[in-house]
Amino acid sequence: MPDQTLIGQVERVINTADGFRDTVVKRGPPKKIVLLRGSSGIRHGDPTTWTNEWLRVNLPVGDAILHQLPDIPAEMWTAANCLNQLMANNPAATFYIYGHSLGSINGQFALANCRYPERVAGAWLYEGPNLYWLLNARQRKRILNLRCRIFNYIDSRDVVALGYLDAQHTIGLLQIMQSILVSPIGQHMWGGYQFDQTGRLLLADDAELQYRSLLDRYLFERAQRQSHGHISNTFTE
Repeated sequence: MPDQTLIGQVERVINTADGFRDTVVKRGPPKKIVLLRGSSGIRHGDPTTWTNEWLRVNLPVGDAILHQLPDIPAEMWTAANCLNQLMANNPAATFYIYGHSLGSINGQFALANCRYPERVAGAWLYEGPNLYWLLNARQRKRILNLRCRIFNYIDSRDVVALGYLDAQHTIGLLQIMQSILVSPIGQHMWGGYQFDQTGRLLLADDAELQYRSLLDRYLFERAQRQSHGHISNTFTE
């Protein structure tokens, strides 16, 4: 940390062939911090960035949400399997999970498939699309049991944060941030977030969610008409 505060020791870095990446930090014997890596971006990635992060996960997930097609990329299953294996190998530990963008996608899906939910101390996820619509009944039940331990932060002006039609059909407790309009990349990278004088994040009122919900409902209806010629009621269930 900038003030030299030690938050933990890096215990393991995971980097799989399908693009999944996370870092496990040990903080005392009973605590593990799981940092799920987000997308590298267009300018700062490597030759596999477009293939693994965008073509195989980010873009297909957005398309799946819009078209109601629960096709789950391999990387997301890897995230779920890695979390379960990590928890199985550390039966006495509690887990703190963080992820932004692609990290939020993987975090949401890993939590929906977590075999040890009682040992999830908390999860803090930022600027990912709403994976709730891609989950089956069993996964939704598990997420409901974890709801009050998952904090899902979005900027309503971030185009990546797709699919938040209300505060109930979400993974975790939805936190809509007060924000200002900045560049599209800046909006996604926390650049619009507003803070009070003590450095605490400021939450927006319900009008921000209603505004974003109208835009997303329009996108859903347009995508469904193009695919099926009619509008399904999946997004109200």
